[in-house]
Amino acid sequence: MIELKKDSDMTTCRICGMLYDPSDADDKKYHEAEHKKLASGIQPRKVRDFSKAFGWAVAHNDGGVERLKNEDPELGKLVVVYSWWNRALQNGVPQKDFDAYMNAHLAFADSLVSREGEVEARAGIAKWGRFDG
Repeated sequence: MIELKKDSDMTTCRICGMLYDPSDADDKKYHEAEHKKLASGIQPRKVRDFSKAFGWAVAHNDGGVERLKNEDPELGKLVVVYSWWNRALQNGVPQKDFDAYMNAHLAFADSLVSREGEVEARAGIAKWGRFDG
């Protein structure tokens, strides 16, 4: 069981799903190390699990896709953005861009789903366009 400090400012990272305290040096170091792994192409377990579940549902054509409709839409956006990151990695995007890339592309995914702010969000991802492939 994790014991939270009474004065802690815990937050959940949208990119990796980690619950951490950004003001705690150890938490911050662990969180940065996790992002370094993810920047190399590793995906969070929930992203891998969703991709496998969707792939098997399609492969078996057994109604599994219908069951996946109840998944969190945020997870769906995350899966898409991780697929974009992996393609960009194959096309030479610098790993140091991981956090900025993910945040900008999640904002873009948000805009596509909400149908609001797409022009601004598209401008926010333009610098990585050459890595789209």
